[in-house]
Amino acid sequence: MRRTLTLIATTAIAAGIVGTAQAQMHNHGAAPVPAAKTAEPSAGTTGKVNSVDPHKHVINLTHGPIPALSWPAMTMDFGVAPTIDLGAIKPGDTVAFTVGKDAKGMYLIDSLKPAK
Repeated sequence: MRRTLTLIATTAIAAGIVGTAQAQMHNHGAAPVPAAKTAEPSAGTTGKVNSVDPHKHVINLTHGPIPALSWPAMTMDFGVAPTIDLGAIKPGDTVAFTVGKDAKGMYLIDSLKPAK
């Protein structure tokens, strides 16, 4: 009985060593590389500007549905990317915009222009 248990334990250890060696050979001995975080594509729609706070880089919009995000039409505040100039945007304007995520994973407007 003792000899059988020793044989089973030895076989299990050997299998683990071989599996580890094969995994290291596959990765050429390098540490595993985490998957690159891919940027989510931006999703867009149009909306009516209700208010703009250029100092806080926030805009309040009543927008249409955004199917790519599974969002219905609604009114909400959005953060706006710092690269977007809000100086020419005023309440009552109709705009076309896209929504993406910032580095922290928060939704924000990453493009904004007058709607045609």
